[in-house]
Amino acid sequence: MDNQTFSRCPLCGSPETTFYSYCTDFAVSKEQFMLLRCTSCGLVFTDNAPDEQHMASYDRLKHRLKLGDDPEGLTDRLFYRVRKSMLPRKAGIVERCAYRSEGSLLNYGAKTGWFSNYMEKKGWKVTSVENYHEERLFSLEMFHHRMIDVADVDNLKPESFDVVTLWHVFEHIANPHKLLDTFHSLLRPGGILLIACPNIRSADALHYGPYWAAYNVPRHRWHFDAMSINRLVSAHGFTLMHHERLPYDSFYISILSEKQMYHKLAFLRGMAFGFRSWMESAVHRGRSSSLVYVFRKKNPLQYDQTKKEEED
Repeated sequence: MDNQTFSRCPLCGSPETTFYSYCTDFAVSKEQFMLLRCTSCGLVFTDNAPDEQHMASYDRLKHRLKLGDDPEGLTDRLFYRVRKSMLPRKAGIVERCAYRSEGSLLNYGAKTGWFSNYMEKKGWKVTSVENYHEERLFSLEMFHHRMIDVADVDNLKPESFDVVTLWHVFEHIANPHKLLDTFHSLLRPGGILLIACPNIRSADALHYGPYWAAYNVPRHRWHFDAMSINRLVSAHGFTLMHHERLPYDSFYISILSEKQMYHKLAFLRGMAFGFRSWMESAVHRGRSSSLVYVFRKKNPLQYDQTKKEEED
């Protein structure tokens, strides 16, 4: 198997990295993976993760599809209810940050299409991108919403979108530099890029350590905090406007973390700590289990000047 290994930091190119943690793939393989941290920019990343061709064998595709309309167990039911309740909140973030109630939206990594369907019903013109055929088929049958494959993104017209969204997708991407350049090309001037991903500085991450479910190795290649993701995305022609919390993720992640520790009453323990984490993030947003980062595309002259200064 060809794995993704690094002799230098994939973000800043520094050769100085240090051991961060060992984490186990509790969901599928039970294999252990090492996390490294760049001492220069602070990025934490999974070393020796499978390449894109082999990552599918580590994915819980059937489990995710089962959550489409028939959840099983307390944890799945919680996830299902929260996902439905979060759709208006996500739509609100998009419309508030884009200063518009309709427009063209690219939903990258759309999974089974719940968010795409919701935004279409609100009047948005939505293009959905999903790598897995089974999930594209589910969306077509469930919502009559046709998705495109990742390979078809290159055929999209430049500057044709007002908003690009990635809901817990960016941490999976094998080549984030290339993808960010693609988004910069596809967004209109002043367009919005929304990236939601786990926060390694969250209260639940610090509490559960290597058992924190949002490490989710090897599927999650990158483990961001606000500083590292801002440094990465800003280098590709974007400006960070602000970030917002996804408040209910702390409950789901805490429950899964308790299960990974094989604790009795994992659901109740997870709900209890999830509430504690939720309360802490209400006071300190940077402690939220997940954060939504809102980036705006720089105008061409501003971006070209920034690149020139970096080259000089």
